Formats: sequence, structure tokens, C-alpha cells
Amino acid sequence: MGGLVGLGLCLALCCSVVAGSAVPARLQGGRSRCAGRLELLFAGTWGSVCAEGWDPAAARVLCRQLACGRPRFVPAPCGSTAAGAPPVVLRQVQCTGQEPALEHCILQPGHPSPCPMDRVAAVECEDPFQLRLVGGPGRCAGRLEVNHAGQWGTVCDDGWSGTNAAVVCRELSCGAAGKVGDLPRGRPRFGPGAGRIWLDDVRCRGQEGTLRDCAHRMWGRHDCTHQEDVGVVCQDA
Repeated sequence: MGGLVGLGLCLALCCSVVAGSAVPARLQGGRSRCAGRLELLFAGTWGSVCAEGWDPAAARVLCRQLACGRPRFVPAPCGSTAAGAPPVVLRQVQCTGQEPALEHCILQPGHPSPCPMDRVAAVECEDPFQLRLVGGPGRCAGRLEVNHAGQWGTVCDDGWSGTNAAVVCRELSCGAAGKVGDLPRGRPRFGPGAGRIWLDDVRCRGQEGTLRDCAHRMWGRHDCTHQEDVGVVCQDA
């Protein structure tokens, strides 16, 4: 259906997009590339999207398309990000939230003139999720650290499992998970970290493509010390 919708949109807007092609998107006017007002590229020109119908489901799709994290919030359409917005090129976007990109949603061009220029779609996504293994012999073995809010921190070993480690190794393209070894509790193999302990009680099912999608406590909520920082060893270490 996405291809047919894309073709109908192309005809309605007299643009050069062909059926099934991607619709380039970006966020402008925010603090980073993952925050701001939504702009789409049609016929070589960037345009805004009316906020009518713009909701958390559509925001999730856009954040996924831009390789950003989950939506933090959807700003009011007349907020500061609307300043300097280009002309509206799309009347409405309707998504279920499961689509891989906006072109797979229902795009309704309509006539943009009823949409006030200060009511354009915007979203603030989390920054891209990052993780790393440090203190080991290479990038595929070490103390697990994750980047949140621009700051690296550690992960507590409470509830840690081989399934969790497998998700980490897969995300880092380091092969399957190996064994950290039977270590006395309170003696991290790769040494204690410093600064924030970002994650605790991480629970993965094993099918996740990223540790971000595993269940865990709220960011920064824990009952641990750095003596419980978890280490991971992958087969490609």
C-alpha cells in the first residue's frame, strides 16, 4: 500500500518521487539532528508537514527512520521549532507506529493552505543509542558502557544473563557471546567504571536488535555500586 500511496502523493504534489521510493526526511530547528520540526524533500525542495494527525505513533516511525532513539515528546505545533519553517507540503501523516519509514504510512497531501504556518509537525527523539566494551583486550570484550544523554555510564550486573550478552555481541557485530567466567561477586573482571550507572535489571528476550529494546529500570535508577559493573566477552574478542 505504501507504494500506491506514495504514487498518489507524487501526483497530487506534482513532484518527482516515484512509487515505492524513499521520502527523505529531516528534523530542523532543534538542539540536534534528532530534534526539531519535520521537513520532507519533494522535487528538490524541503517543506514542512502540517501537525494535523501528527501523534506519537507517527513520531516513532520518524525517529526510527532517522536512526534516532525513541521519541522523548511531541512538542506543541506552535512551539519554538516552528520558527522559520518552510511552506507546508503535506497535510497529514497517519501511521500505526510499526512502519519502518514515513513513506509506508498513509500520506494525505490535501491542500496545505488551511494549515497555519506555526502549526507544523515536530518531535524530539532520543539521541542514537550507543554502547561499547572497554578495559578489555579489544572492542569485543570488556566492561559494558552505554551512552545516554551524551554521557557514558555502566550497567549493573543484577539479573544479567547470557541472553543479554548475546544481544550486546550481536549489536556490536562481535559474534556470539562467550563466557565472562565465574568471578567472585563484587570483583568485576574488567575493573569498576566511574561516573553514572545508567542501567540496572536488564532483561532481554534474545530477539532484540539492540540492548535499548530490552526491559530495564528507568535510566539512572539502580541499587548498585561500580563493583557490580557488568563485563561482556564475545567470541570475536
